[in-house]
Amino acid sequence: MSCCGLVFFLVATVLMHLLRPNLPFLSSFVSEYAVGDYGWLMTIGFFSLAIAALLLLIGLSMNLTTSNVSKITLGIFCAGTLLFSIFPTDVPVVLRPTPRGLIHGFAALIALIVLGVAMIAWGVVFNKNERWKGLKKLSIFFGVMSLLLFIIFLASPIPLRGLTERILLVWDVSWLLLVSRKLYHNAILISHAENTAYRNLKK
Repeated sequence: MSCCGLVFFLVATVLMHLLRPNLPFLSSFVSEYAVGDYGWLMTIGFFSLAIAALLLLIGLSMNLTTSNVSKITLGIFCAGTLLFSIFPTDVPVVLRPTPRGLIHGFAALIALIVLGVAMIAWGVVFNKNERWKGLKKLSIFFGVMSLLLFIIFLASPIPLRGLTERILLVWDVSWLLLVSRKLYHNAILISHAENTAYRNLKK
């Protein structure tokens, strides 16, 4: 289910670029697609991302020996994603942001930066679980690069900030997809092993 939500978010984002070609790709934020024509589609996409991340957190917590840092950071990402889904951004950008715009912007920034920390924390967790050790270095690498891309996003000039935001989002969702796929694959292996053991007991 987590993979489905993540894929839907990516598909919705791509569709919004096609449905709203008037928004400049390089400078406009993805959040701007949630305001105006077809905004409901982007909003659903954001909610799908939040739900997918929450399902992933639940699945990881049920199947791995986790740490408080790993659970809290990914939980904060889930909460931040939910908040910026509920509160749309200000469009056009105004000198005095509205309360909803401030909540959206703050929640988005917190969610994006904390996910990089979560990737590193989960990398440490993966190293302590036999079936997940292979993802340790890759998860930590994703986390370091996510934090670097976040800094690049903040430091990029306004005409290119939309592009750097998109690169960061694709990178972050790629990690979520990678871990979701691993969780699903492990669930299948465990189910197969349990079925095999059950059949052997019946013989």
